[in-house]
Amino acid sequence: MRRDAKKLGRMLRVRSLQLDLARAEQAAAADRASSAAALAARIEALRQDVAPREGTEQGLTLFAAAHYRDRLARSQIEAQKRMQMAHAQLDVAREAATSAKRDHGVVEKLIERELDAQAAAARKALEDAPQNARALARSLLKNG
Repeated sequence: MRRDAKKLGRMLRVRSLQLDLARAEQAAAADRASSAAALAARIEALRQDVAPREGTEQGLTLFAAAHYRDRLARSQIEAQKRMQMAHAQLDVAREAATSAKRDHGVVEKLIERELDAQAAAARKALEDAPQNARALARSLLKNG
């Protein structure tokens, strides 16, 4: 089955664009995942800093620390959820990029096969050409 060269060129451009977009989405997802992980780590560090200390005798300070520690614990839970969502989105983006790369490779192989088929058809046409055309083709090949 012969494919139109323009159609294959369009397919390659579309697949290249899809591959670039998938790679960009994968990079953005990786950035979101690392940002979510950094946020979760900062919240955990803050939560540890607000923990009650020994020797503190002021009840109000302990109450405030407990309040902020509770709020930070809730924020930590929310940050963990965001981090899990970001990692899930990163996995989806990686799969999309892999799929786009595979599709791009398929189109490149189709183009390569079409070029091989055209070269084989040209060789066959030269073989089937009359004797004087073969001599002309050989001389063109030798002289460049």
